[in-house]
Amino acid sequence: MPFCLAAMLLSSCAFLQEAGDNREAEEENEREDSAVPGELSGTDPVRLSILGDSISTFEGWIPEGNSVFYPHNGAVEDVSQTWWKIVLEEAEITLCANGSSSGSTCFGDSRVQDPMIGSSDHRISQLAGPEGEEPDIILVYMGSNDVVQSAPVGDNDGLQAVEEGRVEQFSDAYTLILDKLGQEYPSSQIYCCTLLPLGDWGTEEQPFVPFVNGQNLTSEEYSDRIREIASNRGIPVIDLYHCGITFENMPEMTSDGIHPTPEGMNKIADTVLERIVK
Repeated sequence: MPFCLAAMLLSSCAFLQEAGDNREAEEENEREDSAVPGELSGTDPVRLSILGDSISTFEGWIPEGNSVFYPHNGAVEDVSQTWWKIVLEEAEITLCANGSSSGSTCFGDSRVQDPMIGSSDHRISQLAGPEGEEPDIILVYMGSNDVVQSAPVGDNDGLQAVEEGRVEQFSDAYTLILDKLGQEYPSSQIYCCTLLPLGDWGTEEQPFVPFVNGQNLTSEEYSDRIREIASNRGIPVIDLYHCGITFENMPEMTSDGIHPTPEGMNKIADTVLERIVK
């Protein structure tokens, strides 16, 4: 074969190989750009943890000793109907830990090892994985029981320091929770969830009306404070107050004005997915 022809063939092969390599690199970048939210760097699964109350519980999926609501109460009979399981499945995310406990509040004595106190070290520690893994995402969906138990909202905007101990005001307790999460899980992306509209029994014409607590407040005022605290700390908010559950459709969306039915769970899941899946 003449030297010049051989050189041309070698040059052509090299060009094709380089083009192929470049195309493979471009395809790899495209795969990474379009990777599902449940993958980091195309390989590592995203781990999600939940700090919640009864609305986020299901038997066998929360720590032993925490109080369970579903499926023994309400209308949700299978874990696949819970808002958080729907989110995990739809976004292909792995559950790191569900640290929820029915009836729990943000306020209370943060020093006690009590699953009923969301600001306690005990509850914060439950968000780590079985091998101590730090979650990639933490969803804070707490406060409904603070409303029901008439905890004072307080004036903490999320920037005022809170000491350990007996914390009586909701905004102080919520701020303390975020402080502890930041210290315990510094690499986690935290999302703060506002509360659902909470209903009280009404009339035959209007089955549910807004629940007004002993502070003459509704869940909307507590949700407003959650937004303020999160905004001042640069934490994204998932607005569940406007997820589509209203006092008009509450008979279908909840079993009692507070605890979602499967239909209500889907409303919550859709709103969460819209916020965390980019």
